[in-house]
Amino acid sequence: MSNRIEVEIKKTDAELQIVFGEVLAPGLVDAQGDCMSAEEIRKTAYRFLQKGRQAAVDTDHDRAANGSHIVESFIARDGDPTFIPGAWVIGVRVPDAALWARIKKGELNGFSFEGVGLRASATVQLDIPDSVSGLSQEAAGHTHRFVVSFDEAGQFLGGETDEVEGHRHGILKGTVTEDAAGHFHRYSFAENLLGVP
Repeated sequence: MSNRIEVEIKKTDAELQIVFGEVLAPGLVDAQGDCMSAEEIRKTAYRFLQKGRQAAVDTDHDRAANGSHIVESFIARDGDPTFIPGAWVIGVRVPDAALWARIKKGELNGFSFEGVGLRASATVQLDIPDSVSGLSQEAAGHTHRFVVSFDEAGQFLGGETDEVEGHRHGILKGTVTEDAAGHFHRYSFAENLLGVP
């Protein structure tokens, strides 16, 4: 089984050129319909590091190392203000100036983990509401309230933000708004689906 799980970049350190985000989060269903428990996520994170794969960072699954390295790795604890509890979080240093510019511009806005594993049947009940709302990350000196919708099968349909300073943003992807007024906003609805405050 080959999995690709895409999660947003939630935090950046511009001076050190490091981006942080969840690689895997418990209870979230990936594009192949799979999900992992917190225990399996912890084991996966530890195995990855034990194998010394910290330089196995590519761009858009091209399988060519791009010079970036995983410099931090941890399992988010209960009460973490930024990350989903039980999630595997990594910090990736991106020394390449062109790649860093793409991250700052929002062209690259998340991690997509690819791996091989064994699939085991399990029933997971995840109640996905018709819509989820929340607050975007700050950009251009302000935030937006956003609303995204899901169909009856739980598939992401997109959404939009409220109007702030004379503009609003459309939402077509799961981690970043569309550009409006010369900027975009990162956002996350995963915490709302999992009931994380």
